[in-house]
Amino acid sequence: MENKNRKRQAHATKQPKDPWKIAFTFLLALVIAFVAFIILEVYTPDKGVEQEIKTKTPADKTTSIDVQMNKKQLSSALNYYLNHQQKDSNNIQYKFILNKSAILIGTTKVLGEKVSFTLYAKPTLSKNGNIKLKIKSVAIGSLNAPTKFVLNYVKNNVKTGQAVQISPKKSEIILNLNHVKTKQGIQAKGQELDLKNDSIRFKILIPLTEEEK
Repeated sequence: MENKNRKRQAHATKQPKDPWKIAFTFLLALVIAFVAFIILEVYTPDKGVEQEIKTKTPADKTTSIDVQMNKKQLSSALNYYLNHQQKDSNNIQYKFILNKSAILIGTTKVLGEKVSFTLYAKPTLSKNGNIKLKIKSVAIGSLNAPTKFVLNYVKNNVKTGQAVQISPKKSEIILNLNHVKTKQGIQAKGQELDLKNDSIRFKILIPLTEEEK
């Protein structure tokens, strides 16, 4: 009987997984999904997506396709992807909203109880076409977490590789698109990310075959 009581006490005092780490892990998954969907739009575009195949020169090793969409189209595409990924998960639900800011809203279960998290970020493009996410605020339940502290924690506890760069001092997450490639060598490069005027443009770089070079 005494052993059973000890086991119950140990279970009751067991610490839940850190929700900050959970929220940022999903953010990183989201920004990578962002690139995946841009590439996917090239092959399965809807009526609102404009594409233009650029003329290549003999010296080029790649050809490019311009993809243009608005906030609603991109949000719908990302949430379609997220819903597909959540089908096999009963513990985590999340969605993406893009208006004046990029907002990631979700819930996860900790010890059987639902815990909500919300992350606000301002997306911009760097000069070399990479995505910069300026983290404005992070909330876990009703708690507003210190952004720099959370970013520093995530930087030290989540493996991101070269594709994602975390800067706690600047409260920034940078998605290095030049380090993100498909197996076929396809890459995306940001051209415009103007949320105010509802204009989002990316260039898809496709490697040429030996016959095309």
